[in-house]
Amino acid sequence: MINKLAITGGTHGNELTGVYLINKWKLQPELIKRSNFETLFLHTNEKSIQMCRRYVDHDLNRSFNTIDLSDDSLDRHEAKLAKDLNKLLGPKGSKNTNVDFIVDLHTTTANMGLSIVVSNDSKLTWKVIAYLCQQEPSLQVYRWQGDEEGAFVDSMAPHGFAIEVGSVPQGVLRADIFLQTEALVYHILDFFEKVNSDIMISLPSEIEIYDHQNLVDYPRNSDGDIIAMVHHDRQDKDYALIGSGSPLFLTLEGKTISYEGEPLHALFINEAAYYEKGFAMCLAKKKSIMITE
Repeated sequence: MINKLAITGGTHGNELTGVYLINKWKLQPELIKRSNFETLFLHTNEKSIQMCRRYVDHDLNRSFNTIDLSDDSLDRHEAKLAKDLNKLLGPKGSKNTNVDFIVDLHTTTANMGLSIVVSNDSKLTWKVIAYLCQQEPSLQVYRWQGDEEGAFVDSMAPHGFAIEVGSVPQGVLRADIFLQTEALVYHILDFFEKVNSDIMISLPSEIEIYDHQNLVDYPRNSDGDIIAMVHHDRQDKDYALIGSGSPLFLTLEGKTISYEGEPLHALFINEAAYYEKGFAMCLAKKKSIMITE
């Protein structure tokens, strides 16, 4: 049972789906009201939304690790904002957080379709995901173990995940992406209303996920400059399996650089926001995981 759920949008100010869904619910709050728990919805980074930029000083979705939250010397905009949000929604790690579950809304320039990005292994989190996979058969689930651990917005609550939908350019609002995300949120709210009402929900005993393995950077020269782009045969093929010898990058001179390694699935291919982070794609292993009571 949960008492309070939070839906956050605008963690990245140029990902407009979450921004405008929050705007819609401000106009029509009855759409997300349910009978037996409270739903809080908010913009997490108003300043970056106004600037239509991913962030002001630092990625807010990498600002919630415990060390940074307890470091009062950090004075960047997002560092201060993270502390304020943690007081509102957390505090992180507490047995009595202000919200029980956080759904953080994102979009991607990669061709990820309708996806969940999860780094929380709580039983409740996985039950919600299993329910969503039933409701939306096209949903893909990526268990992230990437560049920074435990620093996402949803880490403030004991349960939660991010919804990640694409492809859509930064700073662009697309109706199809908007509607897909909105529908998934309503499924989440319906799930908790049923659970809180002791309505039996039949969940699958296992689901397929993509389990993070490693990050792949662009080829670079000694100065750190990118010298090759994602290969055209790889572009937009998110979740596809790649094996040794598959084309991965294309150099400026037109030479193909092939993948070498065990067969894995490529995700977040050529995500615009990840150029600064130093990776061209994520590699994951497809597996089945059990959904436990």
